[in-house]
Amino acid sequence: MTPAKFSTGRVQVDKTVSELRAMGKAARAKVSFEDLGRFQPTGRDSRPMMDQVRRMLIPELLPERTRRMGASPFAFFRGTAELMEADLDTQLNTGILTFTCGDAHIGNFGFYASPERRLLFDLNDFDEAGIAPWEWDLKRLLVSVVLAGRANGFKEKKLKECLPEVANSYRKSIKKMFDQTTLDRFYPLNDVEKLVQASALDQDNYQLLMNIINHANKRDSEQVVRKFTTLDQRGGLCFRENAPRTTHVSDDFTQNVSAYFGAYRATLRPDVNLLLSQYHITDVVRHSVGVGSFGSRCYLILLTAIDGSHLVLQVKEALPTRRRGSQRSTRLTAAFEQTEGQRIVDSQKILQSASDSFLGYFSGKQRSFYVRQFRDMKESVDLTQLDWDQFQTYARTCAWTLAIAHAQSPTAAMIRGYIGGGGKTLDAQLANFAFAYADQVAADYTAFCDYRLSDQDQPVTTN
Repeated sequence: MTPAKFSTGRVQVDKTVSELRAMGKAARAKVSFEDLGRFQPTGRDSRPMMDQVRRMLIPELLPERTRRMGASPFAFFRGTAELMEADLDTQLNTGILTFTCGDAHIGNFGFYASPERRLLFDLNDFDEAGIAPWEWDLKRLLVSVVLAGRANGFKEKKLKECLPEVANSYRKSIKKMFDQTTLDRFYPLNDVEKLVQASALDQDNYQLLMNIINHANKRDSEQVVRKFTTLDQRGGLCFRENAPRTTHVSDDFTQNVSAYFGAYRATLRPDVNLLLSQYHITDVVRHSVGVGSFGSRCYLILLTAIDGSHLVLQVKEALPTRRRGSQRSTRLTAAFEQTEGQRIVDSQKILQSASDSFLGYFSGKQRSFYVRQFRDMKESVDLTQLDWDQFQTYARTCAWTLAIAHAQSPTAAMIRGYIGGGGKTLDAQLANFAFAYADQVAADYTAFCDYRLSDQDQPVTTN
């Protein structure tokens, strides 16, 4: 079954949880655990799909994006969601569709503040979010654990022992979610205090978590202002240049930022909209971030309040998902892209236990964007600094959190039915798939490194 068209308003389930679980259990007869564990290479050429994505990006930023992706197979994996999307689409799947992150690799989880200023841990990237088979997210997470673990130099034997435990963490979390009522599943609130209690962390892991919390608590808009801004020749506050990553530009967004800011405000709650009426725009800069999204149109807006305090918002281009953006031969049009910001924002609100109060979207003349607060109590884990015990604990925590996100979908009881009784067999089969696909990533990465210095740093002709 192929992914359904994205829609939140049309989702309606007229089955009971028991009936849905029975449907999920019946799906095992059509697609077995062994089927999920089998990866069949497609023989596809990665270049056309990667080039289709690159056509949507800013040409002058492509060399830096290429450099970042070339750092390791894991970095390459982070920057090429389109390849795994295409490959998964050719494999057998359970047919159980749910709201998915679409890019649930181990680097796309992190800490951030709830509207009540509580520190949460959750998924934090939804550019590829939409509706797809639930296992696609879990498979991407498991493959990323293999690649990140290899990048850290962990032994293959340890990774092979760890990976089934990561899958097991997902299964346990799904089961736990369905020990609760529908309303209780809606209010998971993945706050760090609960995370500490649930994980029973040892002293080393607890200290790692406390260091992250302390660092996150120091991150607010005023800290961003101190780090990213300077005074211009007339003494006014402005963003500091750091080309090509951070630079002032003149384009459709910067020329129409006031109008677009007003359109964005209209998508917010009335109280947040009223709050923003007390701010004015002080400066705008293009600020590129990430690996796969590096090269997309991404900006920072510096806002100054009537009391002189500041707020920094991040505006990101809402590109079509890699599925549509990389595999369609037709030219991407403004009409096609203009709903993408709403897709990302709606998915984030569904999949996260709580979301940024400033999360909103708007459509430009040709492109769609979404907006969020920049770096407010946000912190990610530096995977390269984790020892083995910390790494495997973190991987299991990500799987546990992913299951909580999936449990928000009306069809999640079918997942519960499918995995019920799967035990070690399902865990082992999913691990088998992850190792097989990690080898595919390694092959794609080698091919990428072979041609990137010639082809990849050259502009891609736009259709």
